[in-house]
Amino acid sequence: MSSDDAWDRTKVAWHVAFAVFALVSVVLVFAEDRFVPVALVLLAALCLWYWRVGAPLARDARGVRYLAVAIPLVIAMFALVPALAVLFFTLYPHIWSLLEPRLAIWATALTSLSIGTVVLVSGSFSEDSIGGAVVIFLSVVPAVMLGLWIARIISQSRERAELAVVSHEAGVLTERERLARDLHDTLAQGATSVLLLLRAARTATDPVARDQHLALAEQTTSENLAEIRALVAALTPVELNGAALPAALERLTTRLGRELGLSASMTVHGTYRPLPPDHEVTLLRVTQEALANVRKHAHASTVTVSLDYAAGVELSIVDDGCGFSPDTPRGYGLDGLRDRVRATGGEFDIRSEPGSGVRVHVRLEDA
Repeated sequence: MSSDDAWDRTKVAWHVAFAVFALVSVVLVFAEDRFVPVALVLLAALCLWYWRVGAPLARDARGVRYLAVAIPLVIAMFALVPALAVLFFTLYPHIWSLLEPRLAIWATALTSLSIGTVVLVSGSFSEDSIGGAVVIFLSVVPAVMLGLWIARIISQSRERAELAVVSHEAGVLTERERLARDLHDTLAQGATSVLLLLRAARTATDPVARDQHLALAEQTTSENLAEIRALVAALTPVELNGAALPAALERLTTRLGRELGLSASMTVHGTYRPLPPDHEVTLLRVTQEALANVRKHAHASTVTVSLDYAAGVELSIVDDGCGFSPDTPRGYGLDGLRDRVRATGGEFDIRSEPGSGVRVHVRLEDA
């Protein structure tokens, strides 16, 4: 929802209010002892002018044109039928919604002075100039104060609408970033795994080994498709669907060891306890990305995944591969992991030296 949409809905209330006061004015004209048909003609002209020019209720040239005609019309009707002063309840809000505050003050003052002039000319204070001045003063000050109050309400409403738009856009951006990370963690990693398995199957001379590579590629593809369906449906990652986090990490670790023929182990320290869903998803994604990097870059012989429930929860993934220099540019995956962990209030650390493997460590506090 945009701020314009919110303002458009507010306009409906303004239109209803104008229609109600117009109908009340018709009743008041007919209720007068002396029927003044000219007042009805002027009222019809005001309604037509509002419908054709003022209805958009926009702070632009149309609003100025509308008020340039509406103000004299309302004052004229008030001069003919004093009971039509009720129309000022719509005129003043229009002034303060269609004009900037500085112009609105001048327009309000001019309107109030015109009201005072009508009162003086009508003879109510023909012999008391002080009384006339008091009437004019009392009509200007409350009108300006009322206008400032109306302007403040309108400004606050627009600010709230704009804040809602900004919050919505920020939420959309955050969700896009989350989906981008999830797609990277599923599509990119899964496709890489399948590609390596297919290459291994193509170069394998042993039929049994080739069949094993193809079976793993098929299994990985099926799991990847299930992950994609879960993402589309905004569900929990497939590995965690009905399974405890340690079991999910165990499956990922075991699968990596089978794919690469290396020693891969997963250990749990402390007593298992369920974590908030976003914590478990974060730990799962960190493990997926770290193991994917081992698969693509590490040339390791040993990988160890450790999950510790002692204080908060800590996850460590350690390999004995080739490692990398701290100056090596890091790709989207590691940046995405760091952002994901920080979004849950956790700590993310990665350490490596050329030839010394890589250690990824994550710590999350209990929610």
